[in-house]
Parts: sequence; C-alpha cells; structure tokens
Amino acid sequence: MSNCGVKMSMSSPDQDPRAADLPEGGEVIAHIPDEEAALRAFAKAVSEIPEGEPIPDEIVQQGLTALTRLYAVKFQLGERWEPFTESSLVPATAAMIMCTAMMRAVNVEVFELGMWQSWSGA
Repeated sequence: MSNCGVKMSMSSPDQDPRAADLPEGGEVIAHIPDEEAALRAFAKAVSEIPEGEPIPDEIVQQGLTALTRLYAVKFQLGERWEPFTESSLVPATAAMIMCTAMMRAVNVEVFELGMWQSWSGA
C-alpha cells in the first residue's frame, strides 16, 4: 500500500510531488496519496458502523496507522503544524498513553527517541 522504506526516484510518474527534497535527508517513510486513501477507507468504515455500535479495535488501529503515517510523512517533508487543533483538548495523560503504546508497538525506548530528536532537530 505504501512505499515504506523505498526511496522513490524523481522520474516516477506516480510519485507524490511533495516527496522531493527531504529536509533531513533519507527516505520517504510513506506515500501521501496511499495514506490519504487509507484515511478515507477508515472514515468510510466508521461511517458504516450502525449508530450505538462500538467501533471495533481493528478499525481504530486502521485510523491510527493512517493518521500517524500521514502526519509523519508531512512532517518529514517539512510541514510543521501541531497534531491537535486548538479547540480539541487532549490531556497530557492521554498523549502519554498513546505515545507509550506507539513506542512499545515499534520497539523504541525513550532514550532512542531522545537521541533521534537531538540528531534530527525534530
């Protein structure tokens, strides 16, 4: 679905034009049109759940994956904006729970995150 770990050449006809010249170098970690399609599929799946029915965990995971990859690739391409709107209150505890779960899922320790932040300037 996405080009995770694959460096795309500038001559590729289906390359996202925003994927040129990565500010910090390296490879594009996702393909924006693929992630936008995944996000649309997530929205469609949620809209098809009958009112009052719980949203299955797998659909929540689908949305988290698409949103995380889309935000991350846009950040990687130089876009710097807050992940939450000013009108959306996300308690620090909720952010820490989510960050902890995400880091565990990809086997990254807090020390590694700190090192990456200092090296990347993120």
